[in-house]
Parts: sequence; C-alpha cells; structure tokens
Amino acid sequence: MNSSILKKGLSIMLLGIAIYAFHNCKKEETNWDKAANKELLNVMKDYYYWYDKMPTVDPNSYKDPSTLIEALRVNPPDKWSYVTTKQQLDAYYNSGAYYGFGYGASFDQDGKLWIIYVYKSSPFTERGINRGWRISTIDGVVPTPENYDQIIGESAAGVSKTIGFISPEGNSFTYNFTKFEVTINSVLFDSVYTISSKKIAYMVLNTFITPTIREVNTCFAKFKNENVDELIVDLRYNGGGSIGVSDTVASLIGGNAANRGIYTNYTYNDKHSDSNKSILFSSPSNALTINRVVFITDKGTASASELVINGLKPFMPVCLIGSKTYGKPVGMRSFTYNEVDWAFLPVCFSMKNANNEGDYFDGLAVNVEAADDVSKPFGDFREASFAAALTYLGVSTGKGEMVKSSFRTKRMTGKGLYEEIGGW
Repeated sequence: MNSSILKKGLSIMLLGIAIYAFHNCKKEETNWDKAANKELLNVMKDYYYWYDKMPTVDPNSYKDPSTLIEALRVNPPDKWSYVTTKQQLDAYYNSGAYYGFGYGASFDQDGKLWIIYVYKSSPFTERGINRGWRISTIDGVVPTPENYDQIIGESAAGVSKTIGFISPEGNSFTYNFTKFEVTINSVLFDSVYTISSKKIAYMVLNTFITPTIREVNTCFAKFKNENVDELIVDLRYNGGGSIGVSDTVASLIGGNAANRGIYTNYTYNDKHSDSNKSILFSSPSNALTINRVVFITDKGTASASELVINGLKPFMPVCLIGSKTYGKPVGMRSFTYNEVDWAFLPVCFSMKNANNEGDYFDGLAVNVEAADDVSKPFGDFREASFAAALTYLGVSTGKGEMVKSSFRTKRMTGKGLYEEIGGW
C-alpha cells in the first residue's frame, strides 16, 4: 500500500501510507532490534529528504530503531521523523483507535489544565465532562506542564487514574477512569447558523484518517442541503494525517473553483526524483459552492491541515483566524519491518501548491489574531476565535465585548504517534 503521511510531531500526512515491506532478515530473536536498526539506517540513507546532511552513526550503538532515528534526524528542521509499531499505526489511521481516556488538554498561562475536547467514546462523556472543564488533580497530584506526562501514565489498556475536575460552574468532582481503546470521532462539532440572513456552516475537524471521509461527507451533505453561504473550518487542534483524506476535505471545500486543479506537488530527494508528482483535487458530490473559506488555526494546526489551507489558496480567498500554524510543509512515508512490529516514518518529500508556494517551516500567518478561549464550548458566540471568524464574515452576534479573551494556552501532546494523535 502506497502511503505518505503528513502530520505534526507525529504529524502524519497519509497519502495512502506508502508502506515498504523489508525483506526478511534471518536473525536470531535477540538480534531483531539490531537488524531493524540496520534496515532503518538503509532507509534513511535512501529515502530521507535530508539524507545528505545526516550524521554518521553506528547503528549497533542504539538499543532499537526509536532511539536510532532520534540520532539520525537533521534537526532543525526535522522534528517529525519517528518510529512506532505497525499495530498502533494501523489502528489509528484505519480505525481511529488508540489507548487512553479520550480527551485533549491544554495548560493556560496561569498553569490551569483545561479540557479542550472530548471524544464521543470517552467515559468522560457519560459524566457530562466536556470542553471548558478543568482537571485539578491526577491521583492527588496537581498537574503541571512538567509532570503531566508522568502522572497521566502509560498509554495502555487497564491503566487507572483518579482524576479531580472543576466544572464551568466551579463545582468539584472526582472520578476514577481506566484507559481503554478510544475510538476517535474526527468531527468534534458541526452546525449551521443563520445570522443576518446568512447561512454559515461551522465544522471542528480534528484529524485526517480513514473514518474522517465518512464523517466529513455527512457534514458537507448537510451543509449543501442547507445551501450555506459561508464556511468556517476549525483546525486548531488538527495535527494532520492522511494526504489522501486531506485532499477529499479540500475538494469538498474548493468545489468547482478547485476542480481537478493541482492540490499539491511532491518533491523527493535527488535519489527518488522519479517519484515527484502532482496530486489533483477530486470532484466529490457534496462539494460546496462558496466564494471563500475561513479557517480557525493555532500552533496545533499542522501538516495535512496546513496542506489543505495552502492547497486551496491558489483557487479561492482563504482567511486564517487565530494564531500562526505549526509549520510542517513536508510529508512522510511508512516503512514496515516484518521481523518485528516496527514502522519507520521518515520525512521523504516536500510539498508546494499550484503556485509553487510552500516551505512554511515557520508556520502560516493568520489574517486576524484571536485567542483560543478554551473556557467556552465550540460554536459559542462568546468564544474568541469563532466570534472573530463571524466578524470577518461581516455578521454580528450581538455579544459585543464578551468575545475578548486573553487566553494563552500550551497544548499537551504525547511523543511519536501520540503527538500526532494529540489526545490522552
């Protein structure tokens, strides 16, 4: 299966996932990781985008591929190449599954830990816990950016934690939860608003994985049926995913304006220039007919999310509201090692749009700055970024000064694949 991945951190932009199966190595079990190290080094020397700048290392000096790739990455600019397992990679991209509690979280400037979203499959949902709640303690310990990763525990089934919460009303609750296989819903929120005689569609999209296509098609079928005039796509927590899935989303947004135009151009290293190619927009039946699109972004907007934005720019007016994006204009391929459950994901190509625009390693700048007010629900007219998007579209919600916010947040993510997943 040909797979390309784009995401932040573990920012994968899957184009398919170009999976390369290594030939079997006839090694003893105790040497499997050493053999895998050699295979990883061979892949990096051949496919890695910055192969000619890699340091010289002895692969036998590293205990496994996950430690070796850290040594091989050319950083800067590469903060993304990583190693995971085939099982975890397939579970996430094909089924939207991972082990955890099913929520995302950010610390504010005062050190308070806020829940920024909750998946439908999360046990938090049954307790009414959602965006705008705070986590006050984990097993009796007050979380901080420095200790959070340790106290939240391993991302594995059966790990239990006693978590203290504070509701938006200021009430305290304590519950015990056990980590399980979470199923992600890519669309965190969607709605259509009629304001000042305009119909405005709003969708919060969290990732680009295989199940995303069905969810987004359902949303756009509703948007199209309601003849929406404007579209706001909220990508502030979207760290990326499959390039192919992102193409579908961009095509639904771009409609006839982008139909069969160049979505992105791949450029590989000089050893694989024969793989350079252009990916075109498709013609989905639920594509909208709109004149412009507004994206809400943040530093968590990465990889495939940035690709959607950059890919649409040559074909329609694009406005960014919020904060500058992450900055990952490159994609990855997945190489699997059959002797052991390893998947190697090095950066293999760069991407530019139809106007040859790319290289946004510093992120995509916004047109209008706005805070991510994590204390307000998605779609709340008082939420700073959503309110700023509506104002840009020329509609008034009548909320006046209530939309102002001084929130500054630091989102907490895991490492490797879990950085791409973004949730806990």
